[in-house]
Amino acid sequence: MNSHLKNIILFIVPAIMFGMMSCKTDKSLDKPDLEIIEENVRSYFFMGDTVDLQVSIADTIYSDELEDMLAMLDTNLMLIQQDIDTVNSIIDALSYADKEESNKLSAAGFEKLEYEALQRKNPILEYKLKLKELEYKKLNFQQSNRIYLHLKRSTWANISGFEVDVHYKLNDEEADLKVLMDAEFNVVD
Repeated sequence: MNSHLKNIILFIVPAIMFGMMSCKTDKSLDKPDLEIIEENVRSYFFMGDTVDLQVSIADTIYSDELEDMLAMLDTNLMLIQQDIDTVNSIIDALSYADKEESNKLSAAGFEKLEYEALQRKNPILEYKLKLKELEYKKLNFQQSNRIYLHLKRSTWANISGFEVDVHYKLNDEEADLKVLMDAEFNVVD
C-alpha cells in the first residue's frame, strides 16, 4: 500500500505543479486585450467607431512601484500640511501685528490714502496667495492618492496599471493623449 500511495503522490504532485505553473505564466498583450483597451478608451472619450484610434501600452505599473509612489505621496502630503500650518501661523502673527499697527495709526490721525498705501505694502496678501498655492498643491496630491489607491485595489498578478498612449485622427484633426488604466484596462485618469 505504501508503494501504491508513493506512486500516486509521484504522479499527482507533478501534475498539480504543472497546472499551477501553467496558470502563472506571464500574460502578454494579445489582440483581445488591445481590443479591450481600445473599447474602454473609446468609451471614456465618447469616440465612435468612425474615429481612427491607435492604442499602445507605454509603461506598466507594478505593485512594488505603486507602493513606493504611495509612500512618497504620503510623505509629500505630510510635508505640504506642515507648510500650510506654517503659513497659517505667519498670517495669524502678521494679522495681529497689523491690527495693533492699524490701531496705532488710526489714533495718530493718518489720512485714508496714507493708510491704504501702508496696507498695500503689507505682506499678508503674499502669504495668503502662497497659502492658496499650497492648498491647491495639496488637492493635487490628494487626487493622485485617490487614483493610486484605486490602482492598488485593482492590482492583479503584481500589475497595478498601465500608461497607455492614444493616437486618434478625426477628419483633419489628430491628437496624442496619455491615459492611465488599471489592471482591468479601465481608464482612471
